[in-house]
Amino acid sequence: MSTPPSSSVPVWDWSIRLFHWSMPVLMALLWYYAGEDMDKHMLFAQILISLVLYRVIWGFIGTPYARFSHFVYHPRHIVAYLRASLTPQKPVYLSHNPMGGIMVLVLLGGLLLQAGTGLFATDDIFYTGPLYDYVTGDTAEQMTRWHKRWFYWGMLVLVGLHVCAVLLYRLRGENLVGPMITGRKQAPAERVADRLPGHTGFPWLRFIIAAIIAWGAVEALFRL
Repeated sequence: MSTPPSSSVPVWDWSIRLFHWSMPVLMALLWYYAGEDMDKHMLFAQILISLVLYRVIWGFIGTPYARFSHFVYHPRHIVAYLRASLTPQKPVYLSHNPMGGIMVLVLLGGLLLQAGTGLFATDDIFYTGPLYDYVTGDTAEQMTRWHKRWFYWGMLVLVGLHVCAVLLYRLRGENLVGPMITGRKQAPAERVADRLPGHTGFPWLRFIIAAIIAWGAVEALFRL
């Protein structure tokens, strides 16, 4: 039996790939400097929040495969995908598949929760989050506990699930890591479920707008 022809399709733009690989690096740096060098911890927190906000904005105005409208599916579609994924000829998605789309939303929500609680947190010595003065002491104490505990019991669990999913798909013959490095995905043409028209180039104007809004919002927040 002949092997079905595959095609290499540009999927992830460079900013998505930069965002993706920056997250584990920033989380490691934030953990390393927490309680040790809070100036650096706060700096890396600003960078992380800016990137997450950029990713949210890019999910609405970015390149086609990066948009939420492309990979966030109706529950009926998700159920159909789960059934089809058990078959040998499971559909292949160039962007996130229906389950991957859920994971993206959960991870972004988890990062926002981690960062959001940190805005109200304190180390009880020198440093407080930029919104610390806008809540009561009890609320700030609760936010600090959530900020510390959520990293270990929330974010690390989500990251672990994400890694396990990537490994599972690799065992089933679908490489998710390579495309997030090269930006291109190779898949059997007749099994692709979400192909879009060809790329028209990187939208630099929209990128600049998204980056300015994201960084400007965080800069203003940390100056409160």
